[in-house]
Amino acid sequence: MKRKVSEFSYGFVLTHELVNSCGFLPTDLPRPASESGSGKSSGETESDVHPHGFPIFLQFKASEYMKRKNAGESKLVGLPYFRFTLHRKTQSNMHQLLIELEKRGNAVFYATPRIHETVNLNSAFFDKQIVASSLFVSPSGIGELPDNDAHRVVFSSSGEEVYLCPAPRRLKSVIHGGNFTEALDEVIASHESEELSDDFYHRLAAEMVSIVSPNRRIFDELSRGKLEMNAATFANYLAKTLFDCELLIIPQPEPKVLADESGTQ
Repeated sequence: MKRKVSEFSYGFVLTHELVNSCGFLPTDLPRPASESGSGKSSGETESDVHPHGFPIFLQFKASEYMKRKNAGESKLVGLPYFRFTLHRKTQSNMHQLLIELEKRGNAVFYATPRIHETVNLNSAFFDKQIVASSLFVSPSGIGELPDNDAHRVVFSSSGEEVYLCPAPRRLKSVIHGGNFTEALDEVIASHESEELSDDFYHRLAAEMVSIVSPNRRIFDELSRGKLEMNAATFANYLAKTLFDCELLIIPQPEPKVLADESGTQ
């Protein structure tokens, strides 16, 4: 069935909800003076200025909605169901690049909607249900693609089963939207968060370029962007242009302050 929800519109509403409802930090906005170092008060330390967090890369995939009885994967997950396609190896090495990005210790996911009509996307957006109506699939969970087939990720419209086709293999490294923030809490707990300083974003940018190409000339050419953008925006730019991903930051939760016996904090 023809897609009615584009990757652009889905990516916009998902990012909006992650930032405005789930507390994720965007990386494509100008940083206020207090974060660039010029607005610190005399009592602030560097750790006060920069929050801590963990990077997450999301590549948005538009889903096909399959409802006809002759749909190829209906015997796996029933009708109706959704699927999205990964590039053939001869078309693009993007899937392998995302695996390499994940191997460097970053959180990386394909994000795809369980929504096929624009009106339903709008409703989910206003009800803050975009994340809950999404599926998140780890590239490393899919693994390296052994051939040049058009591999598809197939999933039920309502059930939990997710498969990689055409040779069906059930995928386990997936997160259903309703469990997404809780699953990411576990990711944060297993990794040491970093101070979100310019140095952090410059290291992340250099890492991205090194994955795509060891060619120093290409690195120097791309690095010219550091002169025209702040560090976070430059890292987001590279995530988009090199990996077709949105780069967000999962913030480190603030430590809870326990009340003493007198009731004060």
